[in-house]
Amino acid sequence: MDLNAAQLAQLDKENTFVIVPLGSVEQHGPHLPLGTKCYIAETVAFEAAARLKKEGYGCLIAPIVPFMPCHTSAGFQGTYGIAPRTFSDALYEIGSSISRDGFKNIAFVNLSISPDALKAVSVAVDDLNTLRDFRAIDPMPLWTFSRNEALDTAINNLGLEPGNEVHADVKETSALLHLAPELVNEELARLPSCSVNPAWEVLKGNFSFQEMGSRDGYLGTPSLANLELGKLYVAEAAYALAESIKFAADGNAMPELPLQIRMLLKMVDLDEM
Repeated sequence: MDLNAAQLAQLDKENTFVIVPLGSVEQHGPHLPLGTKCYIAETVAFEAAARLKKEGYGCLIAPIVPFMPCHTSAGFQGTYGIAPRTFSDALYEIGSSISRDGFKNIAFVNLSISPDALKAVSVAVDDLNTLRDFRAIDPMPLWTFSRNEALDTAINNLGLEPGNEVHADVKETSALLHLAPELVNEELARLPSCSVNPAWEVLKGNFSFQEMGSRDGYLGTPSLANLELGKLYVAEAAYALAESIKFAADGNAMPELPLQIRMLLKMVDLDEM
């Protein structure tokens, strides 16, 4: 945070949402950096905050919390994550300290699709919501697992099925081309498509990208990535985050994840992963 303690004390803590970006440090194929999700989550947080401030909503961005659990990348080089229970407890401690300092609201920016990460954040949110006069939300998984007309149309126009673009794919590669093109190995990004149906793979009991048939750590079509899709992806994510925070700030209950995702998370035991 750029503020000093005196500046922090002057904020309207009652009505300020503390936005905490979360990021995995994991392989994203041979063409993207390990910190891909960190870069995207942090950018989404700042762009959402800019939207909120224009509309008069108070928000403060915390430093990114890295090393999310990432079982989905298990078996590949360059995957470094904290145990799910430890990560969940750490988020609870972070939220508790923010609560003790007088803030009333916290929003995590969680772009992971790994079940262990989703469950870890979900448990932390549930635990934080037991604190007196404090509210925690984790809105981005609902956006991740819901249809987005603008993104789906752009991906369809490339001849791709949006549901098959999963990790280090056309979306994330495009996002990095937009945010930090120098970090994208564009020669390696010309990889052949690795297309699977994630929902079917999960039904078969395949939860890691390796088990789903990825040989190089990506699932999707990075070769068709482009700058305009990257701008759209980040803008849509930031809009979704900002709207979710406004929705919560206005006293509304957050919508639940899709049923199939909720059923999947019921199977995840943080202490056994």
